[in-house]
Amino acid sequence: MSDSKGDGSVHVFRTPSSAEQAVIRVLLEAKFPGDSALREQMAKARVRTIDVDGSLEISVEDGPRAEVAQRIPVEAVAADSDGVPIHILLHVVDGMLQELEYFREDSRPVKQPPAKDDLQVLVL
Repeated sequence: MSDSKGDGSVHVFRTPSSAEQAVIRVLLEAKFPGDSALREQMAKARVRTIDVDGSLEISVEDGPRAEVAQRIPVEAVAADSDGVPIHILLHVVDGMLQELEYFREDSRPVKQPPAKDDLQVLVL
């Protein structure tokens, strides 16, 4: 039995991989309203892959609610292996981490998820 739905999504929540944790850590190192609460939430978070680009649904059972200014308080940009920009958006809903969204500017599938050192972080 496979946990995959065939569209890149997975049914089961799991501990984030070290690469996923590194990307999220880079985003959460930025200074913005609610950043410390989100870091605390991430320490207990579980994730599951929701598409072929590597986007993650984030599940947090408890933790302090983050008083963010908007649903996407921070994002990162990096080039895919062919130079097309990839955006990585951190979604927060009702003060709780909800999603790490990856997408390319040309809407094609992400070829190579960027390394944490390649990310340019933007506070929105």
